[in-house]
Amino acid sequence: MVSIKEHFNWTHAIYFGVFLIIMPVYFLIFVCLLKLRRSDFSFQTTFYSLLIQHAIADLFAMGLYAFQKISYILIPNFIFEKQETLYIAPIFYNCFFWFIIIRSNGVALMTLHRFMVIVRPTSTFSSIIKRTKPWVVFLVYWIPPVVFDSFFYSDLTVRFDSVENLKNVVKPETTLKSTIVCIAFLFISCVVCLASNVFIIKYIRENSNSISKSVQRELRLTLQVSFPFGAQLVLLCFMIFANLYAKTGNTEMIVHIRDFFPIANGLLSFISPFTIILFNRDLIRKVKIMLIGNKSRTVADNQSEISAKTSVVLRMR
Repeated sequence: MVSIKEHFNWTHAIYFGVFLIIMPVYFLIFVCLLKLRRSDFSFQTTFYSLLIQHAIADLFAMGLYAFQKISYILIPNFIFEKQETLYIAPIFYNCFFWFIIIRSNGVALMTLHRFMVIVRPTSTFSSIIKRTKPWVVFLVYWIPPVVFDSFFYSDLTVRFDSVENLKNVVKPETTLKSTIVCIAFLFISCVVCLASNVFIIKYIRENSNSISKSVQRELRLTLQVSFPFGAQLVLLCFMIFANLYAKTGNTEMIVHIRDFFPIANGLLSFISPFTIILFNRDLIRKVKIMLIGNKSRTVADNQSEISAKTSVVLRMR
């Protein structure tokens, strides 16, 4: 039997507490956005195509981590016995890095899109971006990081030590490579986001007296994207310190800092629905209308049904 203390601490409690709140809210926003893209032209832009892909990545990242931790407790024997045939241990180990890379790539793409729309709206490249088809956005969002992940995070030698612990047994060189590559990718993504935001701020300062309402709307979407960038910085700092303590052999600090991985990793996904609610007024307003409208139609249908039944009863009398 796997010890709960081995796989759950107070940071996991925070993760699952936030997960239970964020997951249904995020999924609701995601479903409503899909419906809006079919009927509302304003949500058929490249930005919302990127946002949909990023929401999918966030939902998968949150769900997969939760499933992994719960499965350690509920089905430890199955996981241990099938680890070689189903490659469960390598998948569980590598998936952390897969979705860090995918989501980091998504944040960089959305930030670059904000830069092009606000700072270079009339450029040829910006015009091409605005006319990009959703399937092209899908390919740009997923293909590069998936190819990157398959190259750097495809080690199938990872194993669990025992059914009681289910700790990953990983080659030292694999751990070092995985961490360094992840840090490098996060660093490049953060530099891209930082440079884009600096240029956006510079543009705002230079054109503060002539910013139109449409640009103000785009700036709110920029704020929506900037907070995931901040979460990405937190994750980068976590990875740097974890690697630093590992190199210096500071075992006590390694154990201590690894306890914060659920929060550092989860923050990159948890923050997205909050920023949508805070800064994406157009989307949230439409979501409210869809929800209230559905409730109103349900009430109206029920009232009509009651009225119809009442009239039938009166006629029978």
